[in-house]
Amino acid sequence: MSEFFKERKKLIYILVPVLLVIIIVIVAMVSGKDAPGAIREASIDKRTAQGTADAAVSTGSVDTGKELNGHYLVAANDGYELYLKKENLSIIVKDVVTGSIMESTVEEEDDSINASWRGFLQSGVNVEMQVSNTTQQRKVDLLASGAQIDVKLIPGGFTASIDYTQYELGFDVTVLLYDDGSIEATIPESSIYENSDTNKIGNIYLFPMLGRTRLGEMDGYMLVPDGNGALIYLNDKEGKYSAAYTQRVYGTDVGITEPYVLSLFWRKYETINDPEYILAPVYGMVHENTGMAYLGVITNGAEGATIEAYPNGAYTNYNWITAKFLKTTIYNEPTSNSGGSIVKITDRLNYDISVRFFFTRDEEANYAGLAGRYRDYLLTSGKLVQKEDSFRLRADFFGTDRENWMFTTKATTMTTTDDIREIYKDLKGEGVTDLLTLYKGWQDGGINNLPVDSYDADGTIGGTRDLTKLMEEAADAGIDFYLYTDALRANPDTTNTTFNVIKKIDTRLYSEQTYKDVYETMHFLTPERTNILLNNLVTDLAKKDIKNLALTGITNTMFTFRYSGTTYDRFYTAQMQASLLEDIAGRTNLVLEEPIETYWKYTDAVVDMPVKDSDYIFTDESVPFLSIVFKGILPMYSDYVNFEANKNEFFLKLVETGIYPSFYLTMEDPTDLYYTNSNDLYSSKYTVYRDTMIQYYKVLKQFNELVAGAMIETHTIAQDGTVTVTYSNGAVVTVDYNNDSFTVAKGGSTVMDYKAGGAE
Repeated sequence: MSEFFKERKKLIYILVPVLLVIIIVIVAMVSGKDAPGAIREASIDKRTAQGTADAAVSTGSVDTGKELNGHYLVAANDGYELYLKKENLSIIVKDVVTGSIMESTVEEEDDSINASWRGFLQSGVNVEMQVSNTTQQRKVDLLASGAQIDVKLIPGGFTASIDYTQYELGFDVTVLLYDDGSIEATIPESSIYENSDTNKIGNIYLFPMLGRTRLGEMDGYMLVPDGNGALIYLNDKEGKYSAAYTQRVYGTDVGITEPYVLSLFWRKYETINDPEYILAPVYGMVHENTGMAYLGVITNGAEGATIEAYPNGAYTNYNWITAKFLKTTIYNEPTSNSGGSIVKITDRLNYDISVRFFFTRDEEANYAGLAGRYRDYLLTSGKLVQKEDSFRLRADFFGTDRENWMFTTKATTMTTTDDIREIYKDLKGEGVTDLLTLYKGWQDGGINNLPVDSYDADGTIGGTRDLTKLMEEAADAGIDFYLYTDALRANPDTTNTTFNVIKKIDTRLYSEQTYKDVYETMHFLTPERTNILLNNLVTDLAKKDIKNLALTGITNTMFTFRYSGTTYDRFYTAQMQASLLEDIAGRTNLVLEEPIETYWKYTDAVVDMPVKDSDYIFTDESVPFLSIVFKGILPMYSDYVNFEANKNEFFLKLVETGIYPSFYLTMEDPTDLYYTNSNDLYSSKYTVYRDTMIQYYKVLKQFNELVAGAMIETHTIAQDGTVTVTYSNGAVVTVDYNNDSFTVAKGGSTVMDYKAGGAE
């Protein structure tokens, strides 16, 4: 035998035993069963090790034998400890500084709830399963379902593989503790499997009961992202509510649900307003007794999420708040033009689910502290960018619309370029010079001639040449003048909408009803078409060196749609719109109307910023959560003062929230619009609002100079309704709604004292 083969034989004798040992170890790891409550360790998955831009995963050693209420320690740092109970994936978060805890399940028995809800309350992760083509979804918890749970420890937390073997579906959940005291829970889309033709995942909940309280046992509140922000107190509701607060993040998906009146979303001058959009994918829980709070931020999957807040009495005796993630739903697909239809299930939405829980303690365990943590996260992650924040009064102008006239339409013009010059001159004479203007209805054919893909001004307002001249004059005067357009809608009466508009998932053409006489419907453009048309407009504006553009429509509307036989979900729409806005923001000075979080970094200001919430029956208090996030970072402009019934209260709200005032103006009397689609613009004549604008400007300019560039640090509401706001530059603002007044103090001395009656 040659020396080569002798050496090869020796090598085999050495390797075979080693390989056998490795195989035995692997088999034992795969097939071995853990003792109840035991958790195996494993190397961290690369996917979960990446962390985020603003914090590192806590990787310190932990005593896995340390126990708390039947849960075992799996991760820890100097501020917080994370405990896990394997059987139901229940977690407990402990603040090691204060000793306070928040639990994610209901461990005690409660005979007041049925078996379905009991399993939900006792599980850290829950599924609502869509069964076949039925209209009902079945709650599937971790206990009653007999789910198989395989938990592995990883640096900073754990990964759990959940197999609902009875239903032939499952997924992985990873939970990590970060050094900044936050915890992130993630379900990768790649881990989800569904092997049954009849059982599909409808909705998924990640730790929905985190921070839950029972009846009025705890002082505090739940934070819901309605409008600027709202609170639901944790007091005993005494059975007052039988349903929950539930709102889709970023608004309704018009491609799946039945349409309803949306015109008020883009016409901000009705006496009765629709509910406010959820602009921020957040929710929170505050325990005042223990000085512990968290803000849940949806970091992946917001487009598919719904925020749900259950006050006690709504199905159970517990207060709890969560995000629900939609994966599958049903819809009616027509089978004929005579009204027949069949129930169908949508394809599963392919997206990762991720929620980051930011914890705060003591003086930061309140909505202001949570807003500060959110602001820090946004700035660090690049989702919010510091912009110039100098005070300006927003004076928007309405140009022209159309009314029916024999066999065609004729122009009804309200404010020409010369009218705007005259108004600017008059305001300048009164010292009102710091202005932001959005010119609406400037385009040829009027405000409802959509879409706009070229710079072509209506002749009745002065034409393209004179509008260009006006904008140059405004720039020389230091006025920010923006051309406003809706980049989403197409008017079938003024443009060809045979192609490039969306159909709903049921293949029917989506039509938004205006409930007006001249133009009865609007269609939605496909994202691809919006991209082409908006780029055409920006290119055309650039030829005249015009860079100021204000957009609505695509700023907060995303939808599922079907086009050329292919279905596109709202994640696709959001991605396309984000890409477009990023490109446009690089070529223009861009202002967005009520933009969602995804688009905040692209806008130079937020216009139509809500000062309050939607005043739902569930909510107990309106708070300026988003204002605290934005103040000193991004300029905010209110809805129009014109249409506020109580102008004294609204004026004080602007002081409290740091939002700048907005007016919608016409030179002519708005009664002339009676026969147009803009007939709900009922109060806008400049001469009516002239004195109010001057008063608002002088007082609010003085106030904002005292807090210029500063951020809001604290915000408190006394029992009598008096509000105290503290800024980072030391300014302390006290707003007394009972006496219609406010004061500003610095260094212990009052530097401004104003009675709001003068704002009328």
